[in-house]
Amino acid sequence: MKCGLNNLSRKMGSGLMFAKMRENRTIPALTEQASAPGATAAKTRGLDFIGHNMRPSQNRGFTLIELIVVIAIIGILMAILLAAVQRAREAANRASCANSLKQIGLALHHHHDTYGVFPSNGGWDGRQTILSINGTPTTIYTNGQTGFSYWGVGQPGLSPRDQTGCWAYSILPFMEQQSIYQNREWTTPFRLYVCPSRRSADAQDVHDDQYGQYNGGGWAWGKTDYAANALAIPKRPRCLRIAQFIDGTSNTILVGEKAMDSTLYDTGTWFWDEPFFTGGSGGTFRHGSGLMKDAVGIADTPDNWGSPHPGGAQFLLADGSVRLIPYGTEPEIVMALMTPNGGETVPDF
Repeated sequence: MKCGLNNLSRKMGSGLMFAKMRENRTIPALTEQASAPGATAAKTRGLDFIGHNMRPSQNRGFTLIELIVVIAIIGILMAILLAAVQRAREAANRASCANSLKQIGLALHHHHDTYGVFPSNGGWDGRQTILSINGTPTTIYTNGQTGFSYWGVGQPGLSPRDQTGCWAYSILPFMEQQSIYQNREWTTPFRLYVCPSRRSADAQDVHDDQYGQYNGGGWAWGKTDYAANALAIPKRPRCLRIAQFIDGTSNTILVGEKAMDSTLYDTGTWFWDEPFFTGGSGGTFRHGSGLMKDAVGIADTPDNWGSPHPGGAQFLLADGSVRLIPYGTEPEIVMALMTPNGGETVPDF
């Protein structure tokens, strides 16, 4: 009995103690935890986390003005990048043209070393025909604003003075293009004869237009964007020697970039743009002293020099160097550079 009362007393004492502890909101284990180092910070973080999740979200998207500003900045950066890419591409194309002219110069001098003369611009001999695509003999021609003209076609085995093809055909063997020369592959374009800023190196089918009617025998023909100086490389049978360049090889143009209307690059016209296999045509040499950038409408003054490049057109001089002559250069200066023995004093340009 006494033992039971003692047990009851102990239980009641424990119950009263637990109740008191609940009243004070304190549990020894928790009290010890709270007094441990870092516990206060952990408790604070926990309360902050709970409070943060209970607050409404503060995230928001772009406003319309911010979005417009971002798009404008991106547009400006894209425009700057595009302009830089275009400038780099144009610089590469101009360098490519300069290299092509240097290669042409080397070939012309190799021709001179071999035959003792530069080639002529060729021309029709009054008899020559080629087989059309249908197998019938035909003579190629242009019937345009300057009248009706038959053209020669490059033919292997002829001497420089008898060659019916132009200078660009005559130097093919000296540019590692013996196959095109020997097999008369006029449907095969030659990459070094084409300005990459102007058109791709593709053979073009012949098409009549408002400037004339043309007969190419039904074939596609390779073109050239470079023309010879008609005073230094005239029609057959005239072929000049270096000794005849009295004004000096560094003061005489041999070949340069020819003027073209920018709307006629790939139309298949032969208007002052006859193929490089033809001889005697205006497509492969120039007489004029005008210098202009390619543009719409310059077809009215076709027998001149020019290019699609900014700044000017590039020219091969008889000493093998390549120089840029700026647009706006006086025609008298250009003509002085074209005459091989005019005796003019050529100023700096």
